[in-house]
Amino acid sequence: MRLGAKEEVGFDISDAAISEAEELAGIAKENAWFVRTNALEIDETYTGYFDFIYISHGSLQWFPNLEDYFRVISRLLKKGGRIMIFEIHPFKYFFENGFRFEEQNFDKLTSYFEMGANHYSEGLDCFGNVKYESTEGFWFMRKMSEIIAAILHNGIGIEEFEEYPFDLDGDPNQGTAGKFPFSYLITAEKK
Repeated sequence: MRLGAKEEVGFDISDAAISEAEELAGIAKENAWFVRTNALEIDETYTGYFDFIYISHGSLQWFPNLEDYFRVISRLLKKGGRIMIFEIHPFKYFFENGFRFEEQNFDKLTSYFEMGANHYSEGLDCFGNVKYESTEGFWFMRKMSEIIAAILHNGIGIEEFEEYPFDLDGDPNQGTAGKFPFSYLITAEKK
């Protein structure tokens, strides 16, 4: 908003996330509203509506098919509209199963090429790093090539791609801090 946007629209499938976003928008005095929906089912009203779409960390892992997801993103953007993705790097998931360098337990490494659904039965508060009980859920491992291809296949040209050591997940394993790409930034434009 402070960069010139007249309004903001947020989409989320979670009522709790929508409620928190509305509260934060009120505190910040932003002209923002939020729609509860599955991102793959965003209403046609928003076709060609957006100049800019921000995709936040932890978003892409929930979608079984990124081609479908970026098809929606492309539909929502105006021609020349831009996206910015600041996301957890797929490399981060190598360490999901308890691998520790100190222990040399290489059998615990998650394969970069292991695609498909992964399940979990507990949640993790990314900000407080506190685990909690949750209903069983699924997330999907991605290769960077899959993410980049899904963007490009949907008429969105990548302008910049950068990798960072920042751990957006709040992983307490300090042995890996600063040594690997744990996050990335992509900026792109709809052609």
